[in-house]
Amino acid sequence: MDFSEMHSLPEWDDHRLLKRRFEGEEWKWKAQLEAAKNLYNKWREIFMLVESYCETLQDSKEYDHAEKNKELIWQNLFIVAPKIIGAAGADIYVLKMENASIVRNNCRELMEQVHFTAMVGAGEEKYAEAIEQEMNIFRNLFKIWVNTFVKDDYEDEWGLFI
Repeated sequence: MDFSEMHSLPEWDDHRLLKRRFEGEEWKWKAQLEAAKNLYNKWREIFMLVESYCETLQDSKEYDHAEKNKELIWQNLFIVAPKIIGAAGADIYVLKMENASIVRNNCRELMEQVHFTAMVGAGEEKYAEAIEQEMNIFRNLFKIWVNTFVKDDYEDEWGLFI
């Protein structure tokens, strides 16, 4: 059985809109797209780990909110991939940075929830640690990805990414 077919997220090459967006100009965006692809593919790996972790979460005598934590983890989990794709398809630096900021925030919140569920006994610490190790790799790929963003002359009307 091919487990890749069971994945909830499509492979990077399946994003046809992104392909069409850069058709004929891939060479201009090669470094950014390669960094985005590497980041996205690492997220697919983390996604499967977290998905599996969520399936193991359960209430205990001392803690009976595992389902709520699972929902919060899922919310953070599902936001990251579209934001990576959104940033990859954006021309404007501000939009890229906005998406990157959302990715960072959701990863941080996801890890807080994962560690919390392990702390209260709803999940196993060894699995939380495995997710954290993969998230550290993701964080390094994230830094590489963000460093490919080129600041432009577009003014951020909110004054945030200047």
